[in-house]
Amino acid sequence: MLGVGSVAGASENFLASDAMALAGVTDRIVYLEEGDVVDLQLGKYWISHVDAKGRLQGACSATVQDASSPTPARPSSGPYRHYMQKEIFEQPKAIADTLDAVPGVSPELFGDGAYRVFKEIDSVLILACGTSYYSGSVAKYWLESMARIPTSVEVASEYRYRDSVPNPRTLVVTISQSGETADTLAALKHARSLGMAHTLTVCNVATSAMVRECAMAYITRAGVEIGVASTKAFTTQLVGLFLLTPGAGAGARPA
Repeated sequence: MLGVGSVAGASENFLASDAMALAGVTDRIVYLEEGDVVDLQLGKYWISHVDAKGRLQGACSATVQDASSPTPARPSSGPYRHYMQKEIFEQPKAIADTLDAVPGVSPELFGDGAYRVFKEIDSVLILACGTSYYSGSVAKYWLESMARIPTSVEVASEYRYRDSVPNPRTLVVTISQSGETADTLAALKHARSLGMAHTLTVCNVATSAMVRECAMAYITRAGVEIGVASTKAFTTQLVGLFLLTPGAGAGARPA
């Protein structure tokens, strides 16, 4: 993504992988699309687009958006010895925040049209990497034991490099803390290219590429996670996946 200007008022522009990297620097963001190329200079920038065949399509317009919340200060570990300890203790609040806007367990939690999609599917494919893969592995137990729907969990970085048997009635679920995990995005696009159009993500960043690429989404509210060993991102992912379980099994049960 592209950060435009700076909170200090200087004529600076920035490139970053996600909005948090720009925290405290700028709150004006341009979300780049697949194939966008940026020519970045002091005080100015140009955005062009390259098509799938590598041909430059010329300049394209860019929408500068305000960050979804006021520019946060850079993260601090506060009174804790390190970030991981801090994030362990933040888990109860992260779970409460993730459930805060949930009026009840229903397909509508995942977006308009979710109920229709859940009635049409007969299996679930979970694509994720690292810790998100482990949360998907837990969800497999729930989906098969409670929802009675066949579920497979794939390491996203491996999925697109082997021959698989696509099923258009599969719900493809991606899991990502940042929503920018390159291997998971590539696996999602591969699944769609095989004809699996029902897509849903459990993700912590509402403005991320993963959310934009998927038809449905459940946004967790873990906040910033600095610790390499995931804690609150993992537990909030489990919350979203547990809420998904009843809805995803709708097509597997008799009407």
